[in-house]
Amino acid sequence: MNGRAITKIQALIIVAVVLIAVVAGAFWYMTSTQKPRVTEVKVGVVMPLTGPVAEYALHTRRMVEMLFEEYNAEGGVKSLGGAKLVPVWADDKGDPSIAVSEVERLITVEKVSVIFGAFTSGSTLAIAPICEKYGVPLVVMAAFSEKITRQGYKYVFRPHVTTTPYINSMMEFIIEKLKPKTIAHVYEDSVWGATNAEISKAWLEKNAPDVKIVLWEGYSRKPPIDLTALVLKIKEAKPDVLICSSYLQDAIVLMKTMYELDCYVPNIVAIGAGFTDPKFIQEVDKLALGVFVACYSNYDNPRPNAQKVIKAFYEKYGYWPTGDALATAQDFQVLVDAIERAASTDPKDIYEALRNTNIPEEEGILYPVKFDENGDNIYAFSYVTQIQKNEKGELEWFTIWPEEYATRTIITPLLPYEDRLKDP
Repeated sequence: MNGRAITKIQALIIVAVVLIAVVAGAFWYMTSTQKPRVTEVKVGVVMPLTGPVAEYALHTRRMVEMLFEEYNAEGGVKSLGGAKLVPVWADDKGDPSIAVSEVERLITVEKVSVIFGAFTSGSTLAIAPICEKYGVPLVVMAAFSEKITRQGYKYVFRPHVTTTPYINSMMEFIIEKLKPKTIAHVYEDSVWGATNAEISKAWLEKNAPDVKIVLWEGYSRKPPIDLTALVLKIKEAKPDVLICSSYLQDAIVLMKTMYELDCYVPNIVAIGAGFTDPKFIQEVDKLALGVFVACYSNYDNPRPNAQKVIKAFYEKYGYWPTGDALATAQDFQVLVDAIERAASTDPKDIYEALRNTNIPEEEGILYPVKFDENGDNIYAFSYVTQIQKNEKGELEWFTIWPEEYATRTIITPLLPYEDRLKDP
């Protein structure tokens, strides 16, 4: 009897030990082989929050802030169980050397999954090799220079239009609609301005060799900005069309100095940037009437997803978004689409998702998105607007090119200063 009882007890002990081992093994398997729940995806956001370009970049910064807030409010990254998209901000002050050190910090210290930046072409060109070195994808925010995606990098993706198609469309507009015999281009001397000058000149030499170039000159926008000597050269050259590549403060100084020195040009065509900023019209007022402005897009863009973003921006901030801000909305759409499809915080997985991006026509904010071998969007294009009076007599930008997107007809040439400044 006693021996049998001991045997039963031993059997019960063995069963208990086996059960404990099974439960412990299952717990170990669950905790060691299953991925921990992802609660956030960190995105390194690099742009000038302070410094000489910060005022112009403010509208893009506001767009980025709004888009992160809206995305998280709508449920976050659904493929990761609603993980929040967390922007980790870095202020490069528009300085490429600062941008490099900040991206190093974001990748090695903050452990971000992807970089979104850097607004200016100079800083974006500087951080691209850093992202490439660490294998962390860079989704280009607003930056324009074609050189960014011509260095053979595989981790760099630009959803918005780049320099050549942007400028080609603008140059076609100039030649077809303004029909100049002479032309000039003044440009700030950073990577952005110099690239604009190079590509527009090459287009002219190839496609409109009969149009005479009378001035092609860069300038410094380091404060205090003085463009007196440059404007005197414009006045002497007397171009039929003046192309301008300027940020906000230099655009304002250029227009005011031209007026002060009575430098009249029949047509001014600006390559976006400062000429798209609401403060430009506020500062130069009626001097802006009739100026043409090439841009990424305008707030009269009829595309449904564009209008959704445009209206949300207006409701939040009380004014219409700039072209750069709208390009950034397109960039952000691609960023979150890739993270959603990757269902991962691993930069390599996000890279693969970016490489296979295919946003269709009906979904794209400004256009469909698919990347070529350089990391540029094969479907991206640009617009041209003209500053005209609205129904209330206030100055606004209206799309006039391409013609299928036009909301106004072209007015040319520019009115003489005395007529522009007349009331109302």
